[in-house]
Amino acid sequence: MRRVRPALGTLVAIAAGGREAGAVAQAIDAAFAAVELTERLMSFHSADSELSRLNRSANRRPQKVHAWTFAVLRRAARIASLSEGLFDPTVAPVLLHAGLLPGSGLPTAQRDATWRDLGLQRDFHVFYARPMLLDLGGIAKGFAVDQAIHALRRRGCSHGCVNAGGDLRRFGPGFEPVRVRTRDGTAPLAELRCGAIGTSAARAVHAGRLAQPIGVIVDPRNRELWHAAGGGVSVAAPSCTVADALTKVAALAGPACRPLLERFGAQAYWWTDAAGGAPQTANAMVPRNRW
Repeated sequence: MRRVRPALGTLVAIAAGGREAGAVAQAIDAAFAAVELTERLMSFHSADSELSRLNRSANRRPQKVHAWTFAVLRRAARIASLSEGLFDPTVAPVLLHAGLLPGSGLPTAQRDATWRDLGLQRDFHVFYARPMLLDLGGIAKGFAVDQAIHALRRRGCSHGCVNAGGDLRRFGPGFEPVRVRTRDGTAPLAELRCGAIGTSAARAVHAGRLAQPIGVIVDPRNRELWHAAGGGVSVAAPSCTVADALTKVAALAGPACRPLLERFGAQAYWWTDAAGGAPQTANAMVPRNRW
């Protein structure tokens, strides 16, 4: 059984199977509910989300948040620390300046605020040491995929796959073909058997396409949008939360980040967009990797 719904700024596809069709349908409903809850909690675009409340008020007094929001903030802070700030959820002002995030009603962030100013306290309380704006777009989508997978497993599905516009995780027998978008359409990249994969590519506008990519990476070292000649990076990891976040680190650091990837049980695949064929790799791996 397969369903597709708009969510997380993209289309989310959830497929699952099991012994009883009715139970599978209920599992898919629960998986979409997990995606929708993640979006309600952590969307920068919604003035009513917990993230927006943090951005408005957490520098004045600690704010209590949902356990899921706290978990994502904790993982974001850890990856920021281990990557020496290459993953930094406080780059929202750069995206605001570029017109890629809505800025109505938000306070002004201090220019030198970083992830180090994020305080995670007891009982799911969050405090900002100075005014800043968090954007969890680089990690929360992966977390939503993980929660959807957990919902399918808890309800007894024998296999399942969740694909949220470049962030994908699956379990069960068989494999899911992974394709990346190139200038000529799409091309095969890998076969995902069990686990997750996240993909980030340089922002580009494709003439003639009704749908344009909305993903973008900010380089925290110079507070500018990351640009590349073409192609991107895909990271396979046990969880989509980790894969989603580490694609930003791998894009900015290149192969030098391999020790960090290994720490999370992850593997990166750098590829360039070669016209008229499959992606060309920048490492020793070949297309149709099996993860």
